[in-house]
Amino acid sequence: MVLVVVGSFGKKWYGTMFPEGFTWGWYRELFSNIIFTRALRMSFFIATLVVIANMVIGIPAVYAIYVSRKEYLKKLFDNFVMLPIAISPLVIGMGLIQVYNRPSFSLIGTWEILLFAHCVFTIPFMVKPVMANLEMINWRELDEASESLGASGWYKARRVFLPNLLPGIVAGSVMSFSISLGEFPLAVLLSGSTTQTYPVALYQAFYFPVGFACAATSLLLLAALFALLGMMFLMKFTHMRREDFAL
Repeated sequence: MVLVVVGSFGKKWYGTMFPEGFTWGWYRELFSNIIFTRALRMSFFIATLVVIANMVIGIPAVYAIYVSRKEYLKKLFDNFVMLPIAISPLVIGMGLIQVYNRPSFSLIGTWEILLFAHCVFTIPFMVKPVMANLEMINWRELDEASESLGASGWYKARRVFLPNLLPGIVAGSVMSFSISLGEFPLAVLLSGSTTQTYPVALYQAFYFPVGFACAATSLLLLAALFALLGMMFLMKFTHMRREDFAL
């Protein structure tokens, strides 16, 4: 990874251990290329919607399974949630093509099918941390204590449930965002010419000069680094918020 970053600033790199010269030109060329800038915007757009959709779907689902107190539902839920991880993205993508690529109704090549596929693939990375967090805080006792003090359902959700669940939500959100941002097999199968995500465009970058390909790859590495740093910051912030609510 270090060599890739170094190569993104080299003027030329052919047959040597390290690139020769120094230039910002590859990054200027990268950000002036409409294919890559559009793909980058599409990746961030899809990844952001994936996080929102996973929270809207995953948090209520986890809560419903947890409060049901039925062990067989929890086991069924665990197995069902793990299916997208067990099944190859290529299989998921081909299945979606078979279902949604018909003459009378086709979604292949649209951002909607890409969003749906990324949600299916990343939902386990949202619900597993949330479920683990919910079990760790022992929500049943908190729920009973809140009700005994006269808290309404909205107040419990806003002041008790969500603040205590923030670490799991943040962890799941960052993982969902990062995985969606770097997902390639589903994107290359389902995206169209105007809905290409950045990893698909990155594959095409290797037909460009070496420095350009290194610059395009370094940009994705930088996004992953910011996601990791963001997760560390948000985890620290949510820990402080939980202490504030406890006080």
